[in-house]
Formats: sequence, structure tokens, C-alpha cells
Amino acid sequence: MAQHPKFVIHLILLNTAGLLTVPYSHADLPLTIESLTTDKGRFKLDTTVSYFNQNSSNLLSQGSTNIDLGDGRSITIPNIPTEGKVNTDNLIGTLGLRYGITEDWEVGVKANALTLEQRLDHDGKVTTQSDDRFQDISLTTQYQLTKNHNSLPDSLVFTELSVYDNTQGLKSDYLTSALVGSTIYTVNDPIALSLTGTYQYNGNRDFKESIGKVDIGDVFSLNGSVGFAVNPDITLNTGVSWRMVKGDKFDNTDISSAKYTQTSLNLGLAYALNERSNLTANLRTAVSGDSGSTLSLGMTTKLGKLPPPISEQYRKHKQQTQ
Repeated sequence: MAQHPKFVIHLILLNTAGLLTVPYSHADLPLTIESLTTDKGRFKLDTTVSYFNQNSSNLLSQGSTNIDLGDGRSITIPNIPTEGKVNTDNLIGTLGLRYGITEDWEVGVKANALTLEQRLDHDGKVTTQSDDRFQDISLTTQYQLTKNHNSLPDSLVFTELSVYDNTQGLKSDYLTSALVGSTIYTVNDPIALSLTGTYQYNGNRDFKESIGKVDIGDVFSLNGSVGFAVNPDITLNTGVSWRMVKGDKFDNTDISSAKYTQTSLNLGLAYALNERSNLTANLRTAVSGDSGSTLSLGMTTKLGKLPPPISEQYRKHKQQTQ
């Protein structure tokens, strides 16, 4: 590896580290960044299960909780207005399919479903609220801006459009949110550094059981990561994410929730199960704020013909650079 360290480590990383989603199109692990764009003319299937847990003991007002699914992606669940304690368990399943239009451009579709249970303890009385539903479906796209550039870092941009949303307590609607983001990264064998920034716009929504609208707060996030390739099969990652969530605003009332910020610690691991499938595990836990913790387990599977082995890719790259 001494004669060509950077290129070989890029190939090892893209062929071994797994892809997580939920957002699903972009991994929490920086060592998987080069594999984010699907090979031209091929499909990738992404499956993820995320468990969210939160315990709130402060006054909760009317509004929503924004669950961080990694790399700026999130879903919304309603708050229970209360002065008591609320414990929340939420299991979120994500299924996505991506297709490589070119070597640098891919498109995809993904869907989320969830099961939710919230337990309220107030004045010695305990009540439980539960919900199971198909949450949303989105269209995604991603493009590699720079790769192996002489002076610029590698970078990519991505977008996500919610074409259908079925959030609890709100009427089902179409084209309710849009996300745009970018990732820049660099690899210095065996370390990878990455920085991802996203902005998610959320539109006005009608309440399901009452008259009125709510303007769900937009979300801005930054996620910095440091990854380490332990060996060709295992990748470790750690990082910090910062999010700013605008407060919800309610139509024709003076009621609104305050803007808030939160910082989270991210820990992750990716394992190459075989040539076709990769497994990932990621934990996001709050350092500041009352945002709870999310544990995600994912698997990415390459469909159809597999890409050529690393040795063949290296020979092709060497011929192109001579």
C-alpha cells in the first residue's frame, strides 16, 4: 500500500463500509462516503431500523419533537402537552432503493414506517398513547461535485423531497418538506474526515382533528466526523452534530414554540458482511438539550452484477493517470 496509499484506501473504504440511511442516502460513517453514489446502471437496497428513546420531565407545550436520524434527516412526532413526565419509545423502519444514472449521479426513493408509544406520568396517574403508521415517502437525488481533484476536497450535494407525509395528528399531505445538503471530505490513510451540512424546509400543515394549521419549524444541521479503517472489513467512526430547530408556529393564534439548538455525540461501526452486503450500527446521543438518543442498525445490499474487485479498479485507475 506504500506505493499508492490514498487510492487503495479509497477503494477499500468504498467496498467495505456499509451505508445507513434515513435518510438513508448518506452514511453516518465518513469512510463510506465514496460508496454513496451508486455504480452506473446498478441498484442498491438500503434497510434501516432505528430506535428512539426520550425521557422528558419539563413542561411540554403543544408542538412537535424532531427525531434526528443522522446527517440532517429527521422525522416529526407530536408532543403531549403536559406538566408531567413523558417517556417515549419509537421504532422507525426505513426502506430505500437507489439507482446510478452515471458514475457521479444517482436517484432513489425511500419510505419510513414507525411504531410509537408514549407514557405520561402526571399527579400519580399514568396514561399511555400509542400509534402505528406508514409515515412518509420521499424522492432523493445525489451528485458528486469533485472527486480526486488536485486542489479541491472531494464533495457531493444531495436533495430529498417528501412526496407524501402522514404524520400523526396532521392531515395527510403531499410535497410537505424538502431537504438540501452537501458533504466535503478527505482521506489520509487510514483516517477520513468529513463535514456535512443540511437545511430542511417544512411547510404548513392542517390539523387532523381540529381547525387550524401549524408551521413546523425548519431544521439546520452540521455534522463533523472522524473515521478510522481498522482493517478491510471494519470501520469505526466518531463525530459531533449540531442542530438548530425553529419553533413551531400555530395559525391565527399567539401560540408558538421557541427555537432551540442541540448537540449530539455520534458513534458508529460498519462491517463488511460479504461482497454484496454491509452492516452498520450507529448511536446518536444528546450532549446538550433534551433530544433523546437514537440507535440505528442498517444493511446495504448491492443488487445485480457486482462491481470489479479492488485490484482491477486500481489497474484501471493507474492506466488513466499515466
